[in-house]
Amino acid sequence: MSEMSAVSSLIPQMRLFRRTPKSPADVDVHAISIPAREYTGDFYFAHRHETTLWLVTGDVSGKGINAAVIMAMIQEELEHRITSCASTECDPSATMAPLHAFLRPLLPGNRFATVVIAQLHDDGRLRVANAGHCPPLIARRDGSVEEIGSTGPVAGLLPHSHWTSRTTRLERGESLLLYTDGVTEAQEGDREFGMERLKGSFARAAAARGAREIATSIATAVREFASGPSHDDMTLFVAKR
Repeated sequence: MSEMSAVSSLIPQMRLFRRTPKSPADVDVHAISIPAREYTGDFYFAHRHETTLWLVTGDVSGKGINAAVIMAMIQEELEHRITSCASTECDPSATMAPLHAFLRPLLPGNRFATVVIAQLHDDGRLRVANAGHCPPLIARRDGSVEEIGSTGPVAGLLPHSHWTSRTTRLERGESLLLYTDGVTEAQEGDREFGMERLKGSFARAAAARGAREIATSIATAVREFASGPSHDDMTLFVAKR
């Protein structure tokens, strides 16, 4: 049975997670978001359309109420774009372009948003557009972890921008991790948690656990590593087939 759930620590985000119908692909999804301050610039949501599950994660540059307002507007715009798709063949990269056009007149010249839009089909086909965000990770059944790097620039900054989508597969027993830079940049002294620790924590947790346990295990590893309060928002978003 498909189960989708979400946890947000300290404060709720606006419509940050949408419960979706049961999926024959049996996808388990869970998210954790921990703001560093009263307001957060991190955002995430999921939406199911026919045989496709859309997963979105992103981060607005800057902090405070201004970043939080832009975050809410991005969620509103993306949710509108995705829910109005007439076909499950809508491509994530094509969804990124109107988001960019929407943000350009709203953001100051030095501000931008990093965004990942992932489209997971019930047959396991996965398409990802990455606008300068932290590379999504896939934990494979053989224990390896793959990265999906940027497929275009950050959104809302450059006047002429273009994105592509990378296509791969998420097989049964494999997991997709979307996250924000508050995870990898969590600090202990002058050391950061970093990509290699994240990959290791993800691979270990994904081997025999569901989405909730994977997200919780990684969040615990970050908290145990870091000294003192976090200076950046931290979001983890896991989908496991």
